[in-house]
Amino acid sequence: RGRNGSGVRTSAGVFEAGYVVNAAGLYADRIARDFGFSEHYRILPFKGLYLYSDEPPGAIRTNIYPVPDLRNPFLGVHFTVTADGHAKIGPTAIPAFWREQYTGFANFSLGELVDILVRQAGLFFGSSFDFKSLAVEELRKYVRSHLVKLAGALMEDVRPAHYKRWGKPGIRAQLLDVKQRKLEMDFVFEHDDRSMHVLNAVSPGFTCSLPFAHHLCEHIG
Repeated sequence: RGRNGSGVRTSAGVFEAGYVVNAAGLYADRIARDFGFSEHYRILPFKGLYLYSDEPPGAIRTNIYPVPDLRNPFLGVHFTVTADGHAKIGPTAIPAFWREQYTGFANFSLGELVDILVRQAGLFFGSSFDFKSLAVEELRKYVRSHLVKLAGALMEDVRPAHYKRWGKPGIRAQLLDVKQRKLEMDFVFEHDDRSMHVLNAVSPGFTCSLPFAHHLCEHIG
């Protein structure tokens, strides 16, 4: 019900809340607008995919990261060691055309498709940074050999034959400043005495989750 009440409407009914914290990821901007926030912000979804190694556990023993390119919000291709000791490379950051475009036409939304295409076109032709080059480079990562080649720049003896299996996709909720036509590259939240809205939580969001939560709590009340 947003600014008109303290209730939160869910699939399980309406819950009354003294204070609402919105950390809804792909839908954070929509919920925030119900409360009168996110006036100049919209979420753009980007699909992330990893290639998994078939090498035995322990072949790579630590995460390996590139030096970040500060011109865009995506870290770049890197090595991650999973909980079972296997390695994966990625992720991609491929524009998704609706918020939950995980596979094929699942969860298709015509309204979201039109809105996202319009916003991506605005970035493509009129952004304050080179979104065109960024989008083209990310699309190239769909090619397995290219993704492995990028990973090979970080470590010797990276063999394409070991990286053949794509993992399940994830979708990143990237915040767009529609007024300045730029992708936000830092944490963004808005709040008042009734609600808090986490609109952008950037990498390394998981690593800094507890300090960030503590920071948000200091603004509640």
